[in-house]
Amino acid sequence: MKVSKYFKIPEELKRRFEWLLDYFHLSATDVLTPMVQKWVEENEKQAKIESFLPSGSTVNIFQPTQVNVSIDQKFEISLIKQDLEAALNLASRNPDDWQFQRDLLKKAVKASRLFKLNRDPELEALIRRVEETL
Repeated sequence: MKVSKYFKIPEELKRRFEWLLDYFHLSATDVLTPMVQKWVEENEKQAKIESFLPSGSTVNIFQPTQVNVSIDQKFEISLIKQDLEAALNLASRNPDDWQFQRDLLKKAVKASRLFKLNRDPELEALIRRVEETL
């Protein structure tokens, strides 16, 4: 079975690689196949968590089954603002539904903890709107 894959590499690297292949009397397949095989085996079962997080975030793995993600505060505040806005909209459409109110209260508690750390004025205004709604 012969399959080819073409890719670009810098000219200088290509020149050095071809020189070494010639020097050791090897083919590119002899060198590249084991390298690609090793890379695939090492990476095929790993999800790269960093690719799903904003820059500046850190990931601490305490146990193989538990992942603790520390997200930068500005990003976390923007997320809680969006959550509060959405919950306020749902609660205003269904003022008698206790499920929406309970969800809104949980989000407000989390937002108030963040507000104590950051003192974001927009977050404060959203918390006040929640208090008025409830």
